[in-house]
Amino acid sequence: MNTDDLIDFLSTRVEAVDPRRQDRIVALAVFGSLAAAALVCMLTLGLRPDIVEALRTPGFFLKIGFLATVVAIAIYGLRHAARAGNARSRTLLFVLVPLGLVWFAAGVQLASLSPSQWYEVVMFREWRLCVVAIPLLSAIPLVLLTLVLREAVPTELPYCGALLGLVAGGIGALAYASYCLNDTPVYVGVWYATGIALVTVFGWAMGPRLLRW
Repeated sequence: MNTDDLIDFLSTRVEAVDPRRQDRIVALAVFGSLAAAALVCMLTLGLRPDIVEALRTPGFFLKIGFLATVVAIAIYGLRHAARAGNARSRTLLFVLVPLGLVWFAAGVQLASLSPSQWYEVVMFREWRLCVVAIPLLSAIPLVLLTLVLREAVPTELPYCGALLGLVAGGIGALAYASYCLNDTPVYVGVWYATGIALVTVFGWAMGPRLLRW
């Protein structure tokens, strides 16, 4: 077989690449890890007893809406950053929008209280559990998404790792929300944001190792 025949042989047997395959795998990893993290949370911590009543309150929807928006923004940026050769975007800055809205609501809440009540509102009795549980529950999506992203051969590893941590942290926070009784903007804006930030920093620091191919 000469060179021209070999080229012809190879070019006629190239399978079409599905451009949405990676997106489907990421979606499965996200929803699968959210279900797994929520199940782990319910088995270890339990389900909040007032979950039915909470579904009717604006505070609960504010919390879930904030977390879901953070995850959606991070996934959007991760899709772009995970592809080889793609440069950094400003996705991480966009996360400041929902965070700013939560902080604004927190400021309104604090303004309605006397300064003597601020400490009690911010330092809710389970804040330590929140800061620990969110990173631990984030381990499930962190592992699954890392395995998926390694196949995408990203090149901006620290930045991609930060987005990976942001997605995982948001999923862990969503899972923890099935147990947490505090839906106030102050609590969400301080302790939920802290838990997610810890996972994001971890992803940024470990990105070059976790996503290396």
